[in-house]
Amino acid sequence: MNNQEEININDERKIRLKKLADLSKSGINPYPAQTIRNFTLKQALEKSDGEIVTVAGRIMTKREMGKLTFCHLQDETGKIQIAFKQDVIGTDSYKLFTKKIDSGDIISIEGERFMTHKGEKSILVKKWTLLSKALLPLPDKFHGLNDEELRYRKRYLDFLINPEQKEKILVRSRVLRYMREFMYQAGFIEIETPVLETISSGAMAKTFNTHLNAYDLDVHLRICMGELWQKRLLVGGFEKIFELGRAFRNEGVDHQHNPEFTMIEYYWAFADSKENAKFHEKLIPFVVQNSIGKLEVEIDGKKINFTPPYARISFHDAVLKHSGIDINDYPDVDSLKKIMIEKGYDPGNLTERGKIIDNLYKQSTRPKIIQPTFVTDYPIELKPLAKKAADPRYTEMFQLIVNGFELSNSYTELNDPIDQRQRFEEQAKNKSQGDEEAMENDWDFVEAMEHGMPPATGTGIGIDRFTALITGSHTLREVTAFPLMKPKKTETEDK
Repeated sequence: MNNQEEININDERKIRLKKLADLSKSGINPYPAQTIRNFTLKQALEKSDGEIVTVAGRIMTKREMGKLTFCHLQDETGKIQIAFKQDVIGTDSYKLFTKKIDSGDIISIEGERFMTHKGEKSILVKKWTLLSKALLPLPDKFHGLNDEELRYRKRYLDFLINPEQKEKILVRSRVLRYMREFMYQAGFIEIETPVLETISSGAMAKTFNTHLNAYDLDVHLRICMGELWQKRLLVGGFEKIFELGRAFRNEGVDHQHNPEFTMIEYYWAFADSKENAKFHEKLIPFVVQNSIGKLEVEIDGKKINFTPPYARISFHDAVLKHSGIDINDYPDVDSLKKIMIEKGYDPGNLTERGKIIDNLYKQSTRPKIIQPTFVTDYPIELKPLAKKAADPRYTEMFQLIVNGFELSNSYTELNDPIDQRQRFEEQAKNKSQGDEEAMENDWDFVEAMEHGMPPATGTGIGIDRFTALITGSHTLREVTAFPLMKPKKTETEDK
């Protein structure tokens, strides 16, 4: 927003404040407690001509034509044209409306449904009531709301002016609803695990750290949906459980990553990753169909179809197919880095073979997987909580990849406490060597496993990514109601 626009808005605010004072002096409460409404605007549109309706909403446009004024009224369900005639509502009421009411104001009206000569469904106003006086104008009065940063900082205006942005949040709400609904129908129960933890495990990520004064204790915000807590519940006799909530990772921000995000994790005793993949082929299309009304979406000209069954390919074969590198032939860091450079890939400054392999995969392979595909059997270095596959260099798990996005992460869960202890020790070694993302050791969890954890499968699905994918959004911010933004500097700070 430039200086001239700010001046214009400030001038407009002064004018509206004067109108507010005038309304109050005339005995009108500009912010009454009671709202009179018996129909939404969508319901009003469905009524027959001649029916009397009482509706409420925000004035989006206002067009005066002497003794006749047309407005467009908007609520959550839609828009409708409303007409004010001086000879219908009276001279005083009409003048008050035209002189003191602006676009952006929220009103309630009682009126008669009618059809204009041009065939537009409308309401002829018989009576109006001010519900909320807007002191600032709608953004389209000053050249719209097209600046991306401004849209994210003022999301309330973004949703008000840009219906396609509002629809993305509505889709997100449906995704949450139908995720839960499917899980309930499948016999899972919803549980809650701690957000504040003394040990952060379940993923390889940097944590947000804080201090609990009551216990004089350093704690972390969780980095996943309580994976190790949920597995403790498996030990405790629960067999089908899930949690849907927020997680936090103190990492970079880009189109596929936010520091706080929503995900669902579920754990299923006496099942494995192969059964879990079949479960995905029911869960995913159910949520997609109910959230957007179809199973095919288009992103940048690519048509993606969520109709099962989904393709399956091993991590090893996928990397070989797209990079020409057989990772089994390069068991050490130096040889792996060398072949990557020869093939035109950047190994970076990484020192762990697992992370180098992951880097190769993300450069060469994942972006090329467009249609829903299960990539299976990841290297053991990347998945310290998954059960070993038949080839002990790999784990029994899969990721569902769609359009280069990791949509879900699923394991046949490790339930061998001795193996788990060894992998925690390896993670501890990595952390001591400077790996900030290495998983922390949770010896209490190992003890729980020693009491006997049933064989199980587990999954994590990112709701943000899922919603972005099915709405064709290029960044997670588009499907986040209020993405975290760096505070703007004040004029004093700039000086």
